[in-house]
Amino acid sequence: MEVPPVHPGLASLDLLLLQANHRSSYIQDGQCLSHTFRTRRIDDMWEFIKDHTLHPRIVRRLHDIGFYKIIEIVLLKFNWALITTMIEQWKLEMNTFHLPISEATITLENVEVLFGLPVDRLPVAYPHALRDYRGLHYLHMLQRLTGFQPAEETTLSGASRLQLKPVRQHLEAMYAEITDDSPPEVIDRHTRLLELLMFGGVLFPNTSENLVNLRFLHHLEQLDDLPDYSWGATVLGYLYMQMCRACTGTRETLSDFYR
Repeated sequence: MEVPPVHPGLASLDLLLLQANHRSSYIQDGQCLSHTFRTRRIDDMWEFIKDHTLHPRIVRRLHDIGFYKIIEIVLLKFNWALITTMIEQWKLEMNTFHLPISEATITLENVEVLFGLPVDRLPVAYPHALRDYRGLHYLHMLQRLTGFQPAEETTLSGASRLQLKPVRQHLEAMYAEITDDSPPEVIDRHTRLLELLMFGGVLFPNTSENLVNLRFLHHLEQLDDLPDYSWGATVLGYLYMQMCRACTGTRETLSDFYR
């Protein structure tokens, strides 16, 4: 049986209005042929958990607010050559992979089933009342909710982002304080700091540095309200955005959920 030839490129550009700056166009022009995406790993949460077994009360609290399944999955290893190939097949116009056999994409159901994050709750939004907040405002909010105040303001980047390393170091310093008799507010403070490591290093990582956006503190103020929000939809939207950035131009770094 004769195998029909496979078309090496796009059959039509009628629907692909953004193709001119797509990574695959650069490859067809002979560029990026040996570029494999590389990761900038943000492992602060994993390093802390590896060296410090979470107290059962912390585990229970993470279960209650719906984020413990992320920790159960543990740190994953990835085939970056395969991921590079998939990014080259990602189309911004439809948020789908265009494969020779068909189209495919990552769905809300995938996120909900695999990672246990809700997708049909309230939207994760930043309140208008906090839009004028800047560095010191967030540092005061951080201290009020977690008891942690960075020693230097240089740990801040821009108006609202904080380095994760001092957060992890503070968690390590307060690890011995978590006991069966610890008051609930101490458990909540520890949980909020763990959530910051998770938000900045797993759910919403970035390609610049190990930074977390302190705007998430608004949602961490009432931990019991976290399950009421569509975190699955939020991280999927963030993944779509990062995939669209990765397949545009000739960049070589990727930041996404789940790394």
